[in-house]
Amino acid sequence: MTEIVTGIGIFMGCLLRAVLPYLRKKHEAVQAGQQVKWENRYVWTIVFSIVIALITTMLILPSFQVPIDYIFPLAFAYGWASQDIVNKIAK
Repeated sequence: MTEIVTGIGIFMGCLLRAVLPYLRKKHEAVQAGQQVKWENRYVWTIVFSIVIALITTMLILPSFQVPIDYIFPLAFAYGWASQDIVNKIAK
């Protein structure tokens, strides 16, 4: 059960970290009368981040006694952070 919650948290963190800046740019572009396209590199950074975050989390998390209430927020934050790191490297 904790693996499923962890996976969902990581996925949501990575996805939101990639999509929210895109939506902000799209909103600003629409107001300026321009267009912004979704680039395929966004998808690859999300996939890479999810894989890296899942592997490292599954290696690290069992060594800690984390209450079930904290697993989703921790996984979400870890997914968000891993996506942020990958975004910084990909630039």
